[in-house]
Amino acid sequence: MKYQLKEILSLSLDVGEAMVKCGGEISRVEDTITRICKAYGVKYIEVYATNSLLLATLRDDQDSVTESRRVTYNNNNLLELEKVNELSREICKNNVGREEVLLKIEEAKQIKNKYLICFGQMLAAFSFTLFFNGNWIDALVSLFIALLLFFVNLYFDNKKINKIMYNFIASFIIGLFACLFSKIYASIHIDKVIIGDIMLLIPGLSMFISIHDIFKGDTLSGTTRFVEGIFLALSIAGGIGLSLSLGGLL
Repeated sequence: MKYQLKEILSLSLDVGEAMVKCGGEISRVEDTITRICKAYGVKYIEVYATNSLLLATLRDDQDSVTESRRVTYNNNNLLELEKVNELSREICKNNVGREEVLLKIEEAKQIKNKYLICFGQMLAAFSFTLFFNGNWIDALVSLFIALLLFFVNLYFDNKKINKIMYNFIASFIIGLFACLFSKIYASIHIDKVIIGDIMLLIPGLSMFISIHDIFKGDTLSGTTRFVEGIFLALSIAGGIGLSLSLGGLL
């Protein structure tokens, strides 16, 4: 089946946009869009991608089309990213239509084991608290706060709230509940509890990807992601500082 340039371009940008939204590397996004277009027989391809914008132009001997996509929301979801990567390979192999591509992208978004994510967050908070020399009571408090954060994240994820604002609110909740439990049970080490739960918010993956992008030559997207990581860290510090101030510990 012969596809028009516009349909090929829209289809490839659908996949690229899905990759950016779930935390894909910019260089991989550009490469994926280019490979998909080549698989459909397009010879002249220009792709430019950042964390917030996709821009591509396709040309043949008679025509030329350009399309841009504004990406306003992204999150790190490696399982979804893996499914989108599998989809891109299937597209290159079988040259499927856009309707099928959109359907499979939507299916990839729905693949979330909420119970497993919740368990993972609770286990991580519990383990990090023990790792940083907290006792079993501290770890159990961290586990409870992590459970609370899961439901907070679930609520704000549906609202598509800015990650900086979410980190500020989440860290404020961590500090507030840590202060509350320290008032109830005086032997709790509030610093160990806070550290254990804050590890769930640290933008380590984003910072790593930003450095990787910079070394691969994607300076603009890498720098943007790096600056975003710094602001995420500052929002965490601000939320914790405010909660400790209200709790009378600063």
